[in-house]
Amino acid sequence: MELCTEALEETVTSEEAQSLFDKAAQKFQEVAALAFFNWGNVHMCAARKRIPLDESSAGEDVVATQLQTAYDWVKEKYCSARQKYEEALVIKPDFYEGLLALGQQQFEMAKLHWSFALAKKMDLSGWDSMETLELFDSAEQKMKAATEMWEKMEEQRAKELKDPTSSKKEEWLRKKKKHGSNTAEGEAVVVNGGGGHGELTPEEAAEQAAVMRSQIHLFWGNMLFERSQVECKLGTGDWRKNLDAAVERFRLAGASEADIAMVLKNHYSNEGPKEGEEKKAENPNGFITAAKVEVANEDVKE
Repeated sequence: MELCTEALEETVTSEEAQSLFDKAAQKFQEVAALAFFNWGNVHMCAARKRIPLDESSAGEDVVATQLQTAYDWVKEKYCSARQKYEEALVIKPDFYEGLLALGQQQFEMAKLHWSFALAKKMDLSGWDSMETLELFDSAEQKMKAATEMWEKMEEQRAKELKDPTSSKKEEWLRKKKKHGSNTAEGEAVVVNGGGGHGELTPEEAAEQAAVMRSQIHLFWGNMLFERSQVECKLGTGDWRKNLDAAVERFRLAGASEADIAMVLKNHYSNEGPKEGEEKKAENPNGFITAAKVEVANEDVKE
């Protein structure tokens, strides 16, 4: 037993062992960050609970109380999600998924504020929109930072797949030799680094990257579209510029022109009160829910 302990001591204190310890620490870091990330996702999903308002039989005061309670409940869930995403980023600062999720959380908070103002039938000319617009700004900043982080990781991953001397490919070849695999060289490599690819061929990895890029463009387009909605309704900001930018993102995501046209048709700029009627601004569903712009993404353009 003593000899075994001495042998192990010599192994774990060797220079070669240090790289293995570094890899183990990185894995635990990723797992810990992912735990907080998923914890935040649970809160975001819970916030989607539909809370109906009894507008038919209850008085205005009761409905107003129900509305405030619903708003506070959803806001609390969003804030809890933000806390978990931020903890994930403290553990792993280059965790781009956490940064994307944090941008999504800020976006949903902005939509919540806007939906609440509409549901309460506030006078929008006197409504303070500063916090809502700041949330849109924050969401876009985080989206941009996360995208840049992801692009750098993808570039590095692509180089490792193409470079026959890369450490990851060498690691894969060692595993292949150890386990006696008959897989052809270069057919698959182990890809890590927080992207969650697992064992993929270069073609599969490229396909997943294309899908991810499309999803980023789609989310970014939705965010710009919703902001242009708010600015158009309030008569502030350059809503047309944001709308044009949203359309460009939708096209980059691979959305069809028919889908884009359908979304644009529902923009506030295309609405107007009918003759003799005032344009209504209440939430037609009767409960707080973030308005969503859904753009079909059946065919991703290369």
